[in-house]
Amino acid sequence: MRSSTQFTVSVQMMILVAIADGQKITSSMIAESTGCNPVMVRQQFGKMKEAGLLRISPGRGTTTLARDPQQITLWDVFAASEGGSRKDLFSFHPNISHICKVGRSFETVLSTHLDDTVLAMRKSLEKVTLAQLIEEIRAASGTER
Repeated sequence: MRSSTQFTVSVQMMILVAIADGQKITSSMIAESTGCNPVMVRQQFGKMKEAGLLRISPGRGTTTLARDPQQITLWDVFAASEGGSRKDLFSFHPNISHICKVGRSFETVLSTHLDDTVLAMRKSLEKVTLAQLIEEIRAASGTER
C-alpha cells in the first residue's frame, strides 16, 4: 500500500497556521518545519483552501484557518489532502480477470470490507480536532501559548 505524507504535512501545516494567529507564514517556513518541499506546501494550501479549511489573503500574504480549530477534525484534513473514499485509499488493478472465478467477484467482496475500514478510520479521525492537537503539542513542549 502506498504511503503518502500529504496528510501529516497538512495537519502540521494547519497547526502552524493556527498558532501563527494571523501573522504572515510562508510556504518556506512551513516546509522548514515539516521537512518537505515548499511546492508541496503550496499544493496542500490549495487543497485546504478548496476544502474550505483555509483562507489565503493574496494582498496581505496571510493565511488563516477558515473555521475555528475546534471545528476542524483530522478527518476534514485527511479528506482534503488524500480524499475520503475507498477508491481514494484502495485501488484494484484495472485488468482483473472477470473470467477467473476469484477475479469476477473479488472487487465486490473485498470492497465491502474496505468500505468498513474507511468508515472506522473516519469515525476515529473525526474524534480529534486541531484544537486538541494544539493543546497536546503545547503540553508536550511545555509552552502555554
